[in-house]
Amino acid sequence: MAKMTPLPTNKYLLLLSIVIGHSLLGGYYAGTRPEGAGWRFFSWHPFLMMVGMVGLMGTATLTKKRMGYTNTKLHGMIAWAGLMSSYAGFYVIYQNKNTMGKDHYTTLHSKAGLAVLVGSTMLGMAGGVFLHPDFGIDKQNGLIRTGHKFASRGMLGLAWLATLSGLQTLIGEDDVKGLLFFAAPLVLAAPFTLL
Repeated sequence: MAKMTPLPTNKYLLLLSIVIGHSLLGGYYAGTRPEGAGWRFFSWHPFLMMVGMVGLMGTATLTKKRMGYTNTKLHGMIAWAGLMSSYAGFYVIYQNKNTMGKDHYTTLHSKAGLAVLVGSTMLGMAGGVFLHPDFGIDKQNGLIRTGHKFASRGMLGLAWLATLSGLQTLIGEDDVKGLLFFAAPLVLAAPFTLL
């Protein structure tokens, strides 16, 4: 098995600029779709979900790849901040659906989003209880560490796919150029973040 090496600083900063920039700009873009809709209460849903699952969770994953005690602790804190942002986005869409009298969890996008929130919460709790570098009860267990790593990457990948399906709902299937433009930063960051 190849020995892991920390993510170099220049690559780390470049990837951070991609995931954070895309979460802010992409979240705003999605929040103002369809064209001409402007900013409204609903707009907070894509914005907060993008900041949480792309910007902060992507940053948490990249920070963990820097390796070491401090980066491991930062990884956990940033990931939980991402989860809190995502729960705020969940609150917005839940209230918006209630206000409009619409049913909840009727689309693949909504079901994937709910699965990501529940799964990420469980993974975060397991990480805190078992893997925390100070008080984790089984922090050296290779099986738990590997399971946490790959399950978390799966959740993040599903979250990123959910952002694309949500945007597709807002702009329509015919705007292929818009979807490709929106997906490009995720495709660039995915090999370094999800693999």
